[in-house]
Amino acid sequence: MSVPITYDLSGPGIEIRYRRGDLTIDGDDLPLGRQHFVDGENLTAVATEMGTEITAVILSSSRNGTKITLRVLLPEVLPGATTESEVTGVAVITRQFRDVLDGPPDVLQEYDVRPLTGSVSGP
Repeated sequence: MSVPITYDLSGPGIEIRYRRGDLTIDGDDLPLGRQHFVDGENLTAVATEMGTEITAVILSSSRNGTKITLRVLLPEVLPGATTESEVTGVAVITRQFRDVLDGPPDVLQEYDVRPLTGSVSGP
C-alpha cells in the first residue's frame, strides 16, 4: 500500500497535515504546539488493515520522565487516486508514565483521543 499524496485534517485543538513521510501538527495546547516530523526522525508510518498508523514522538521525556506520543490513524486510499475526498481519522495523544522519576503509577498510560475530519487529495 502506498500512502496517498496529502491528508489535511483537523479536530478539537489539533490540525494535521501528512504527506508521505512528512507530518506537521499544530495544536492549541502544550506539548502539541506547532511541530514538524520527518520519517525516521521520531516518525513512523505503518500500513495496517485499519489504515495507515502514523506515530510521532512529541516528547521523549519530560522533566519528570513522562513520554508523549501522537498516533494518527488515516484511511487507506486507492493508489493513483487523483480527486479530493472527504475523510475521517483519529488522533491519540498518549502520555506514558513507565519511566517517571518517583516510580511509575499503577496505570502506565493516559490517552487523549481526538476525532479528525478533513480531506485527502491526489497529485
